[in-house]
Amino acid sequence: MPTEQTSQIPTAIELPDGVRFLAVQWVDIHGTPKAKLVPTGGIPALCEPGGGAGFAGFANHGFARGPEHAELLAVPDPGTVTVLPHRPDTAVVFSRVTDGDQVATCCTRSILARVQAEAQAAGLSPVAGMEPEFFLLTRTPEGGIAPFDSQDELDKPCYDLATLLRSQPVLADIVSAMEALDLGVYAVDHEDGNGQFEVNFGHADALTSADRFTLLRSIIGDIAASHGAIASFMPKPLPGRTGSGAHVHLSAESASGENVFFDASDPRGLGLSSTAYSFIAGVLAHGRALAALTMPSVNSYRRLQASAPASGATWAPNAIVYGGNNRTPMIRIPAPGRFENRAVDSSCNPYLALAGIILSGMDGVARGLDPGEPIDGLASTLGAQVLPRTLAEALDALEMDTVLRDGLGEEALCELVAVKRAEWAAYMDAVSAWEVDTYLSRF
Repeated sequence: MPTEQTSQIPTAIELPDGVRFLAVQWVDIHGTPKAKLVPTGGIPALCEPGGGAGFAGFANHGFARGPEHAELLAVPDPGTVTVLPHRPDTAVVFSRVTDGDQVATCCTRSILARVQAEAQAAGLSPVAGMEPEFFLLTRTPEGGIAPFDSQDELDKPCYDLATLLRSQPVLADIVSAMEALDLGVYAVDHEDGNGQFEVNFGHADALTSADRFTLLRSIIGDIAASHGAIASFMPKPLPGRTGSGAHVHLSAESASGENVFFDASDPRGLGLSSTAYSFIAGVLAHGRALAALTMPSVNSYRRLQASAPASGATWAPNAIVYGGNNRTPMIRIPAPGRFENRAVDSSCNPYLALAGIILSGMDGVARGLDPGEPIDGLASTLGAQVLPRTLAEALDALEMDTVLRDGLGEEALCELVAVKRAEWAAYMDAVSAWEVDTYLSRF
């Protein structure tokens, strides 16, 4: 059901010369971009009363609508018009989904916008950075998948220069696109899995970062395809190799622009304020339920639960604890004034993931929670709460979490759970080759 009044429709959408098409974009419950491609001649109609890109909600996952319901509208946010650098005749504009004269409750971008505004009203403006990891893959003649670079075979391939150089044609086009969008890209890494890469770019307010993450996945996928590669944001596409995270770095600013998470006199020596510690404590307290938002696929839990791969470490957290500059706990403090949530992967809907993290942290601040002392050394599950082992377990925790249910909205949460329960059921109905090989003749 719709929950809030929409703002006025855009009065005008200005497109640069040479742009022939505008993709009016929204995302489904998975965070997958959907759009209507509007030629320039159709732009004025978007700005008329009742204007927007109409679509059948039932045609996309997660909008709680059937084929009998009226169309939803994707109403463009003119300030987000972005020309695709590698397709200069096409621009994308982000939108909010409306249902009549209300914002649709299942519009996840609008959910994050609302949660961000609520945090700002409480004196904490969230500042987020996201680190997308992805694989460049190819199909094998047998129908499987393998690294796009067939020479990428090291057991510890992280930071390998030779592989970076061989992959440079694809990576250079990705970086050029990011630079054209002024995203503040500052590094490209070969990550710990064969065929795996990460691009690092600047931080921004939470909504802008989610928009950028969404657009970047589309751009990387499109550019990779132009080179004959498959860009995959699947958390763990290759057995025996490290999976892909999408670590979220978070701080918060006051109305005057000061970092309210920073305190040089922190007695724990991490450079964090009491507000930051309460926020972190909230994220930890809701960690199991958050997993359904930040790691929302069946495959996500292969990344968490796999044994050490060829490189010797999964780099994925399991214990719901925090520590200093230490990559084994769920929450890492890489520098004073901010924290990193490592229990996030590249398959997430970034709007829901960030909204959930902010809601959890704000709950910790409201209750004055404290996370206790940071762990020292390798994070252990001994005596610690652990992250869910399966998507089904994460969904169980999410359904029981009243803070996240109330913060995200009843209908949006129920729709997410319904879609993901169906995904889990389909997975349980499938029989893998491993199961056949292991059990077929056992008696």
